[in-house]
Amino acid sequence: MTYNDDAAAAKCENDKSGRLAGTGAGVIAGAQLGTVLLPIPVVGTFTGALVGGLVGNKIGKRFGGAILDKMDISDRPSNGGKADMAKDLERLRELHDAGVLTDEEFKAAKAKLLGL
Repeated sequence: MTYNDDAAAAKCENDKSGRLAGTGAGVIAGAQLGTVLLPIPVVGTFTGALVGGLVGNKIGKRFGGAILDKMDISDRPSNGGKADMAKDLERLRELHDAGVLTDEEFKAAKAKLLGL
């Protein structure tokens, strides 16, 4: 596999992760908003989650992959990178706290960064 193949595969994976994270965040936010705006039991929550998931998927597709591409840590040299690693861990935590990364994506990215 060449560098270009690896880069394309990483970009594709980041795009998928971005869409998934956007969908998840959209479903959660939409469900909460739908419950408030349409206070009919179950209907408001479901409608909000459905619309939020669709919107979140579009936002994640457009921006999520690009964010993860900017954070690409796979080619970073491992020597003398404790300061860089701390910054990367902090960025991962911020993305997780903002809802861009799911718990699973956060754990996977953290493990990759730490070489586990």
